[in-house]
Amino acid sequence: MGIEQLFGESPTFETNRLLLRKFSMMDAEDYYQIASDPIVTSQTTWERHTSKEDSIKYIQKVLDKYKRHEGFHWGIVYKSSGQLIGRTGLIRIDPIHNKAELGYVLSKDYWNQGIITEATSQIVKYGFSELGLNRIEAQCNVNNPGSYRVMEKLGLVMEGVLRKQLKIKGEYLDQRMYSILRSDFESEFEEQERLI
Repeated sequence: MGIEQLFGESPTFETNRLLLRKFSMMDAEDYYQIASDPIVTSQTTWERHTSKEDSIKYIQKVLDKYKRHEGFHWGIVYKSSGQLIGRTGLIRIDPIHNKAELGYVLSKDYWNQGIITEATSQIVKYGFSELGLNRIEAQCNVNNPGSYRVMEKLGLVMEGVLRKQLKIKGEYLDQRMYSILRSDFESEFEEQERLI
């Protein structure tokens, strides 16, 4: 598995609208604007940020996971403005089982524009084609259609509902579990190539 490659080169990606680059402390101000929004954080496992210090502490946790090779977050930069509008990435990496978990968050000003799908499709492709992952999974609250629609657009398949799996904002909530396997990804890629 090429996990060392990920942490050695810290790859960047570019799409028509977006630049994806390693999430860093310089993102604290922009990320605070996202993470302090009660609408954005209503579905997250973490609490709404109430100060820029909260965002600095969060980013430090992300950087610590990076140093331990446990996860990699990309900042999503909207190219036309140069502003950080969210993050996406492999928030948990399991090199023993060649799998990783996706996680993402986006400013509500950019919801329903296909931004997270556009960004995260780069991560899925990289995970299978460069890192040698066998499985990429993701989960979200059962009542979060915005998130699970992204998973479906990325080719992930719902495996089931994990009952009362996470305690979020003081309430035990069911989670929809999705995954895509390397074989699924390769079959889809081959089908697209055939149609070209």
